[in-house]
Amino acid sequence: MKQTTAYTLDENGKIATLTIAGKPARAGFMRGLRKAQATNYWHLYANGGVGQNPFSGVNVELDALQFSIYQWLLIWYQGYEQGIMTPPVQTYDDVKYLFLEIDADAYYDLID
Repeated sequence: MKQTTAYTLDENGKIATLTIAGKPARAGFMRGLRKAQATNYWHLYANGGVGQNPFSGVNVELDALQFSIYQWLLIWYQGYEQGIMTPPVQTYDDVKYLFLEIDADAYYDLID
């Protein structure tokens, strides 16, 4: 089930605050999001896109925030498969569970 999200950007174009279903995002989610945004492969997309599960081939329409998070997760995981674990697994987990909180259906179709 998809939750309503809203966010504000700081002066650098990074997400500064995030609400999910009208409530501030959990501290762990924000910690992970801040670390994800510090990587050179984070991109906040202006529009959504289609996420595709690389194993099952399932496609899911995602909004801009979801698509940004999903793309970051995919790139991080590709690095992990090559032995690159920067940022650490904890950051990946924080961002992954943020995605789960925002849209459980999309998470289960695409990630888990």
